[in-house]
Amino acid sequence: MDNLVCREMLWPDEIEQMLSIRNAIFPPICREDWLRFPANTASMAFLHGIAIGAIPLDQRPFQVAPGKVIDTAFEHAVGTRADFRSRGVGGAMIEAALEFLCDRAEALMVYRGGERSPGDRFYERSGHTDLIYMRPMTWRPKNVRADGVAVGGLEECLALQPELLRVFNAAFGDYGGFRPRGIGYWEMALSDMIFTVIPQEVLFARYPAEGELQAYCIATIRTGARASEQISIMELAATSEDAVREVLRATGAEAAARGWSVAAICSVDSPWRVAMRELGFEEGLRHTMIMGQPIAPARLFAKVCADQGAITELKINVWSPGYEDTIWEGPEAKREVTIEGKELLLNRMLMRRLDVATAVAGDLLTIAGERADDRERLAAALPYVPWEHHWIDWT
Repeated sequence: MDNLVCREMLWPDEIEQMLSIRNAIFPPICREDWLRFPANTASMAFLHGIAIGAIPLDQRPFQVAPGKVIDTAFEHAVGTRADFRSRGVGGAMIEAALEFLCDRAEALMVYRGGERSPGDRFYERSGHTDLIYMRPMTWRPKNVRADGVAVGGLEECLALQPELLRVFNAAFGDYGGFRPRGIGYWEMALSDMIFTVIPQEVLFARYPAEGELQAYCIATIRTGARASEQISIMELAATSEDAVREVLRATGAEAAARGWSVAAICSVDSPWRVAMRELGFEEGLRHTMIMGQPIAPARLFAKVCADQGAITELKINVWSPGYEDTIWEGPEAKREVTIEGKELLLNRMLMRRLDVATAVAGDLLTIAGERADDRERLAAALPYVPWEHHWIDWT
């Protein structure tokens, strides 16, 4: 499109122009809401100096693997003025974001739903690939009771942050797929912009009611214009399956008393999926996913690599139909290999979401210049990590 200019939003001068695009499509927020989150930015499209598109970007850390945290930008509320849709504006804004974020972030990411939707196809065309799939879990509890569980709200939840951190780490210490947890995380997450866009009341269940925390469930109830007869589980963690069942029963009892349902999402690696099904949760077909693409592949590799010693003698390139790059050159590099594969597989490999040795053995990835033990070296550098997404991280 002639005279189309895509670039980063000027902070704070162009906030109103960005919001004029966003608020015409999504539940509105105001300038003051946006100013509460100075890490946010946006990729914007201008035609003859007039804003016609915007992609708000939430710049946030993301845990790929235990102890391996990268810088990311999460897209949300992506929109183009109605009279300029399907004309390449969205893709041009993605390209601009990849360029202006290259020194700040290792990956561009988005939470999505609906693999058959036009939105999903837009992200695929712009270079994003699926990194994790989650399926909806729905429970319509009846005659449920829980003993020894205390149920409260936001205040009770935030008062226990050190204990929440301990229990979360016990449950997900070997996982990735979420924002890093720490003291202060829950206060930040439960006041994030999504709670302005979609007002929600917090429901907090802890087990046992007193003493050392063994399990907790943070759930929400939507209020206001988007109120629903559903309790949504935002985060669920426990030190044992028995303990997690207790807080799930307490959450179910709250829903049953209202005649409502309980909703959650689970990945294939979720530690609670079996227990939830045994309680009566029904699984749907996969729907929600995290999509992403690397912005700086070499920097991404350096941050997520589990064993640099295994590859100290290698220079490693990656090649796909869409891009190629050198991602590593060891301090004692004596030879060169190139990992070849489709973007989906290479992106998953770089995000620790692929078993490299199995993928090579199955001809999904190939290695040019491979020697006998190279696939084992690469598998040691980038071992598969289970991910779990928690709704509390949604943006």
